[in-house]
Amino acid sequence: MQWIQHHHYLLISSGPLQNYVEVERDFSDLEQVMEYYLAHPEEAKRIGGNIVKTFRERYLTQAAEACYWRKLIAGWAQASFEPDEESRRRGMRFENFA
Repeated sequence: MQWIQHHHYLLISSGPLQNYVEVERDFSDLEQVMEYYLAHPEEAKRIGGNIVKTFRERYLTQAAEACYWRKLIAGWAQASFEPDEESRRRGMRFENFA
């Protein structure tokens, strides 16, 4: 993979726990790979089921998503500024804020 993301360690490209299909970076083998999995639907279904088990049923559950947003908003609140009393009362023009 060209870029490293926080979830890449969860991706498995082969074996019984395979949960994604790897293709060349320029997609030159995409048609060949698609034809293979169209001819082997059970294998494609297994891979699709594995990715659902990995992400939707474990890492991206509703509870995990809610926790993420809670922590994001709490972190933003800590990093943002506390307006002075006059700004809280009257508000602030966007131009002044920006």
